[in-house]
Amino acid sequence: MPNAKVRLKKSQTIDELQKIIGESSVAIITNYRGIKTAELTTLRVKLRNAKMGFKVVKNTLARNAAGGAKKAALKSVFDGPIAMAYGYGEDVAAPAKLIIDHITSTKSTMTIAGGFLGDQPITIPQVTELSKMPPKKVVIGQVLGALQGPLYGLVGVLNAPAAGLVGVLEARIKQLEAK
Repeated sequence: MPNAKVRLKKSQTIDELQKIIGESSVAIITNYRGIKTAELTTLRVKLRNAKMGFKVVKNTLARNAAGGAKKAALKSVFDGPIAMAYGYGEDVAAPAKLIIDHITSTKSTMTIAGGFLGDQPITIPQVTELSKMPPKKVVIGQVLGALQGPLYGLVGVLNAPAAGLVGVLEARIKQLEAK
């Protein structure tokens, strides 16, 4: 039977995880088995510099925290020896990009086990697709460009008869002035 100090520590860990899971917009779950401490530290520094976090989590505590954060659908994500790279805000692709970049650039044995986006679990292929997404500002620019193209075309089409009429009137004025 665990003593009071152990229960208090677990309770504090659950509270911390509950806050992270509740407030984070995205998390990438990784299997960190066989990873050296120095590599984990390097990854933590990269994530911290990008205003993200990385935490090794115990599954039972993470499942309890997910339930407490009213994200019970995420309980299935926490399985095996895992660590969680999480991010806040609108750039939901950033943690996935950073983790996949780290794995490929360092030839790490770390693997992706899934993740969650908002309150929905995501699979390994979805994490890979997420990492390929452009940043939010680029997507907004692309959408605005796609919206502006047809509008400029419409303005051109609507302007053409008026420009034609102006051309005809100018020609008629020149013709009358020549007489």
